Amino acid sequence: MKKKHPEHVNLERWLVSYADFITLLFAFFVVMYSIANQDKAKIKQITEAIERTFRGPSTMLDMGSGAAVNVFSNPGSDYGQIIDTTMGRSNARPEMDPEIQKIAARVEDSLAYQLQTTDLKDTVKLIYDDRGFVVRFSANKLFRPGEAAVEKQFFPLLEKIGKVIADSNRVIRIEGHTDDAQLPVGGKFETNWELSTARASWIVRYLKAKFNFPTARLSAAGFADGQPLAPNKTEEGRALNRRIEIVVTNQVLNQN
Repeated sequence: MKKKHPEHVNLERWLVSYADFITLLFAFFVVMYSIANQDKAKIKQITEAIERTFRGPSTMLDMGSGAAVNVFSNPGSDYGQIIDTTMGRSNARPEMDPEIQKIAARVEDSLAYQLQTTDLKDTVKLIYDDRGFVVRFSANKLFRPGEAAVEKQFFPLLEKIGKVIADSNRVIRIEGHTDDAQLPVGGKFETNWELSTARASWIVRYLKAKFNFPTARLSAAGFADGQPLAPNKTEEGRALNRRIEIVVTNQVLNQN
């Protein structure tokens, strides 16, 4: 009988596993390197977007620089920062006056139920910008075309806002704005200047009568179509420009 030779043991089998491991490790780092480069590009894009938002010419998120503001000026804030939650609250930058923040929070709380249960989201926006805290109304809802008096169903809304801002010592400015459309001949107002000013003045009179504001705390301004939020080339843009703004300004009434 033929003698069986003992099986030869391969002492280098570990090299196969080692080679597989090295190959997998190489592939892993190639994938990680690729992902890391993509993330850098994305992070750069996000960083640039944030810098444009906070440092660019737009004041979308500019909620107060701390500089003195003339109550009769209207800084070039295009849209302001629309406060972003179900009702609109968002964390303000530290430079924003704490009192303004409290007023904004109280206004938001007072309108919370109405804005969540009705279609008023398209009627009212709460904004921060260089001027202070702004309650922006769509004039399409508040007024009939060519009229200066607020529709009666919106009186409670004005009263809730007025009750909050009456407790502060901030100067309040009511601003009226229109689109660039010519008013009908024979109407109550010949120009958009008169219409925008009359609407702002009507709200001033209403707040004064309801809450007995000191005269020095209230003012009305009509800007006609001079400060549009959007181009007047479309109906959507014109509707956006027709607005009334209650501005709780950064200026404190001097009691002396």
